Amino acid sequence: MSKSDRQPVQHILLVEDERGKRTINLEAATYSIGRDSRNSIVLYSKLVSRQHAILLRIAIPETTSYLFRLIDGNLQGYRSTNGLIVNGKQSFSHDLHHGDVILFGREVKVIYYASHLESLDFLVSSESCQIARLNSSDVSTVITSRYEAESPTDSVLVRLASFPELLANPIIEISSKGNVITYLNPAAIIKFPDLQEAQLHHLILDGLLSQVEKSQEKFFVREVEYNNQFFEQSIQYIAESDLVRIYVIDITARKQVEAALRQAHDELEARVAQRTAELSKVNEQLRKEIIERRRIEEALRDSEKRLQAILDNSTALIYVKNVDGQYILVNQWYETIFHISVEEIKGKTDYELFPEKIAAIYRANDQYVLAARTACEWEEIVPQNDGNHTYLSIKFPLYDAAGIPYAVCGISTDITKRKQAEENMRNALEKEKELGELKSRFITMASHEFRTPLTTILSSTDLLERYNHKFTEEKRINHFQQIKGAVKHMTSLLNDVLLIGKAEADKLEFQPTMINLEDFCLSLVEELQITTNNHIIAFCSQAQSPNVCLDKKLLRHILTNLISNAIKYSPQGGTVHFELVCDRTTVVFYIQDQGIGIPEVDQTQLFHSFFRASNVGTISGTGLGLAIVKKSVDLHSGKIAVESKLGVGTKFTLTLPLNN
Repeated sequence: MSKSDRQPVQHILLVEDERGKRTINLEAATYSIGRDSRNSIVLYSKLVSRQHAILLRIAIPETTSYLFRLIDGNLQGYRSTNGLIVNGKQSFSHDLHHGDVILFGREVKVIYYASHLESLDFLVSSESCQIARLNSSDVSTVITSRYEAESPTDSVLVRLASFPELLANPIIEISSKGNVITYLNPAAIIKFPDLQEAQLHHLILDGLLSQVEKSQEKFFVREVEYNNQFFEQSIQYIAESDLVRIYVIDITARKQVEAALRQAHDELEARVAQRTAELSKVNEQLRKEIIERRRIEEALRDSEKRLQAILDNSTALIYVKNVDGQYILVNQWYETIFHISVEEIKGKTDYELFPEKIAAIYRANDQYVLAARTACEWEEIVPQNDGNHTYLSIKFPLYDAAGIPYAVCGISTDITKRKQAEENMRNALEKEKELGELKSRFITMASHEFRTPLTTILSSTDLLERYNHKFTEEKRINHFQQIKGAVKHMTSLLNDVLLIGKAEADKLEFQPTMINLEDFCLSLVEELQITTNNHIIAFCSQAQSPNVCLDKKLLRHILTNLISNAIKYSPQGGTVHFELVCDRTTVVFYIQDQGIGIPEVDQTQLFHSFFRASNVGTISGTGLGLAIVKKSVDLHSGKIAVESKLGVGTKFTLTLPLNN
């Protein structure tokens, strides 16, 4: 093996723009290239786009080598204005090879070199004038077989390239050889604005490289404190490229929660200790009472009577079970709830009184109390005649004179109503949250949809006021028509809002009458066809019984909205298929377009008020149409289904029963 074969490959860009010539050593995984100063590589030319291209490092499978792929466009998928020219040819995506000449914006010239580190060391240190005279024959070029990477789509390339750029957490790359920062993603620049200037002297990187050198692992995690904030750093040493990559996560909130949990734990321990002390005193008192009752039998009977009187007047379930789970004592309320006397329940276990699964839970809780020798609380489900109830059970062990637990005492309080109140409160809060979201959507829709017609009215009235005497009659009529059209549009928006308001308040009336469906549909098609010049509404009828009983007004809302949407969201034109199928029991409408389609993730929310699909772009709309359609279909006791594929089109299937 030659000496050059053992040397790592170095990747260099020689850049020539308005500020002269310079070299850039490529070490990071991704670079953004463009005129904007926030790019990783800034090119100084007005012909270069702000975000002109992306440079992506790609590992070559089954080797330790990698190459760089140049992609035209920014991180959002938009192409540059003047494009890329590689070796004299226009290119969108190109895998760079030694000696490639790239023109950015047809003005900035960049030459790519890839060779062994030893042969390119002088390039990095060369002056600009020396670089200008550099010829590919001056270096020992690495000759490798061209790696044919899989050719993904443009969107996949952009997503892959932009992955670290779009992460919300900071990512930092350091050259362990040069002791410099080679890459900061946007999140790192925002979080640590002074990091680029401070370099490795920044507190967030204090002692990092020394830890990397001392560590025998290529990956480890550490925590640092900076500006009263705590950060967790996942540090990866990439030996092949002498890079240290740091993934930073802000764990300040977690630290605060941990501190709060420690404090809560200490307070809980104090309360448990207090409760334990209290219970110990109670247990000691009970032990003394038992000794006293043994010595004086009459006093024992009196004490039992007094205790039973207290238990019987409590509305909580109070019971005592021995270590084998057999009942020793229950109060009067227990007898009332479960319709069983004290004599019948004595000696029985929970398995003889309750379903097996519930009895197993009671037994497990009792055994835990005996083992822990302390009081415990649980929420237990208790089956009663009117259904399952939730009880808050406090259980604690009873000790004999020798200090050995001989029984478990339980006090269970019915908290079913409280649990129901909590559930109702949660539901109310959830509903309030939904109302808040609905209000926010409405404000967004209103501010957007009312602005355009109001601007039209203001502009036309202003022009008429200033130049009415100069305008021809035709021009004045045109401005008046624009004002009328804007007013009609606003009126339509308000009508939709009022209609959905009625529907939400269950005040939308259902008034079916006899109509001829074929005539109704043909009339509707004629009305909607004159609203478009780029679409053809193809109506097809297979109605066996065209005369049906439906709400004509609601049906007009349904079909008008669906066909109008098919036209609106097919901006390139095309055919809107409108089919009617009707028999004696059911009428089915099919409306299919060749439009932009609906993303699958949005289809479940289509019929929510003020919701619009994420791909509608600048197409105007309120998000109320399909909500009105759904309410109208529900009033007919019907069903509506949607099938859609992006870029292919959408098909709505509307089924209405005729037995209303």
